[in-house]
Amino acid sequence: MKQWVMAKHPKGLVKPKDFRLEEVPIPIPGEGEVLVKTLYLGVAPVMLRYMTNETSFERPMGIGDVMIGRGVGMVMESHSPAFKKGDLLQTKLGWREYAIIKDDPYYMTYKMQSKDLNPSFGVGALGMNGFTAVIGMRDICKVKAGDTVLVSGAAGSVGSMAGYVAKALGCRKLVGIAGGKEKCQLLLDKLGYDIALDYKQPGLYEQLDVHFPNGIDVFFDNVGGELLDEVLGRITRRARIAICGRISEYLIPPEEYHRPKNMYRIGLKDAKMEGFFVYDYQEHYPEYELQLATWIREGKLIPLEDIGYGLEAMPEALISLYKGTNGGTRMVKVAD
Repeated sequence: MKQWVMAKHPKGLVKPKDFRLEEVPIPIPGEGEVLVKTLYLGVAPVMLRYMTNETSFERPMGIGDVMIGRGVGMVMESHSPAFKKGDLLQTKLGWREYAIIKDDPYYMTYKMQSKDLNPSFGVGALGMNGFTAVIGMRDICKVKAGDTVLVSGAAGSVGSMAGYVAKALGCRKLVGIAGGKEKCQLLLDKLGYDIALDYKQPGLYEQLDVHFPNGIDVFFDNVGGELLDEVLGRITRRARIAICGRISEYLIPPEEYHRPKNMYRIGLKDAKMEGFFVYDYQEHYPEYELQLATWIREGKLIPLEDIGYGLEAMPEALISLYKGTNGGTRMVKVAD
């Protein structure tokens, strides 16, 4: 089988030379283990931080280690009472065609229920991206009818889900921020947004004033930095803000992080701003999947997938995230 390992710790942006493709034997599961065939693998901006060992929630990576990553796979052989042959699992497979998985909290394995839907949805809409959108919009921001909602990184893997969730919950106005004319058109044509704002064009903050004349009720933030600060200057009383990511600052040193000037408005406006980590909500995953699957079947959520093909495509799939060329959930189909 083939697998990707880390050849170098990245310096700045991830590059193809940071990875190496290897050919190794298919592993044999032992007692308490299962052999999983990889079907789809996802990529996420945080993977750069895995490779530079800047996270506290993932094992350190050394040169020659298999690339860390989640995906959807099918159990081919099981020596564990927790799983049976044919189960579809969302889990930490790594960038490889077959993986050995244990019934161990490290793998954060979740058994998919909605087998009538495409297994690729387990990477996005029925996986961590969809769950993240529900946590942020429903459980933290408590979106309700009449709310005005803003989403940054709106064309990305989570933002493309967050807009649909806000609409399903009844928000009055949904505005998304993305980069470039093509992505902004995607928000309007395929992701259910009412208004799309292009951050690559001048006058973004003036556009916020135009489209939110009475202020912003809900902000789902994937970008952080200066944009978050500007939004804080425009929130309504009892506004709710979910901090999902800050991709604008992933590639710069801490001394260059934006220093906020509008943080005081959280207290002034009796508002709430909360960060969250999707893996802290594992006990709710079955309920999240049920809700998201229902919205998909009802046509209230139409997953947008950006799919590459073949394990060989993994490095470029990840690199494309930092270039901003993906639309929707970026993933690679490894096998049928």
